[in-house]
Formats: sequence, structure tokens, C-alpha cells
Amino acid sequence: MRIQEKLVKILDSNLEYVRNNRIAAVLVPIIPPKPEILMIKRKKNLSRSAGHIAFPGGMRDEAESVIDTALREAEEEIGVSRNRIEILGFLKPKEVVEHKIKIHPVVGVLFSKNFKKNDHEVEKILVDDLEYVLKSRKITDWGPNFECQGELVWGTSSRILDELYMRIVKVYGSLDKFFGTNL
Repeated sequence: MRIQEKLVKILDSNLEYVRNNRIAAVLVPIIPPKPEILMIKRKKNLSRSAGHIAFPGGMRDEAESVIDTALREAEEEIGVSRNRIEILGFLKPKEVVEHKIKIHPVVGVLFSKNFKKNDHEVEKILVDDLEYVLKSRKITDWGPNFECQGELVWGTSSRILDELYMRIVKVYGSLDKFFGTNL
């Protein structure tokens, strides 16, 4: 079974849209066939989440859907055209309490590895083995955290990864069964 088919089984097919004045969307990009996950290290000079490991994303423009926001931001931040991304589904919106922003995670498959980072917003593009990232999960006093290419993933991005992790375990029983690995 292809990674896309496996992921569709665990994702919401309908968006749980949260009405709020401060809406953002992120793309949770999966790269087949291995599968890999892409994250970014944000520049340290940004006003929000400076230096954090995050998913490509940002604030929704007035007339945009959250899918359009996620695709636009991916195009702006990592240089992947929206026609090279297949949207698979959604995870539950997450709140960034300190900024009163609701982030809508949109999961998609990237059919390109030709990345061009936005030098104003992105310090580095991180691509890592999805299985490795999910198996790096640790629960701490401040919640779950993960590792992506040697970088600590915490905060809202780790809560998004944790929901993906929990859905995989709930539907498939374990990460090993999802990824088809045997111990």
C-alpha cells in the first residue's frame, strides 16, 4: 500500500474549520516513496516563532481557504509549486495561545524535491525519514517533542506531529505496522 493510501486512512477528509480572527494554516509535507517529512527552521529575526522548527505555513489572507493558505505558504517558503502537491486530508486545528492563532494542519504529498528556501523567512529546509522522526517522540513536562535532522521540534509543531503519531498508532496498532517494518 502506498504511503498516500495509508495516510488517507488516518486523516480527516473534512476540514474542522475554527472560526477565529487569527487563522493560519501549515502544510505537513510528506515525500514518497520512503516516506520523508519536510520541516523548516525559521529565521531568528522573525516576529513569531523565531528560530523554531516548523512546517511551511502562515496567516490566512482574507479570501483564502486554509488549503490555499497552506499551498501559498509552501510555495513562498520552500519553492514548491502547488501543482506538485497532493492534499490528502487534515489534522485538528491547534492553538498558539500566546498569539491567539488557530493553526489548521493540512497534510499533503510533495511530488518534488526541488526546494528553494525563502531567504527572508527560512534558515534551513529539513528533510528527514518520517519513521525516524515519529520514533524520536519523547514526552516531557512541556509536552511531546520530536527530532528532525538533529533539531528539536517542540511547541505547536510537535503537537501536530504527536497527533499524526497517535492517529497512526490508533489505526495501525504501531508505527512498525504502519511503516511495514518488523523488529
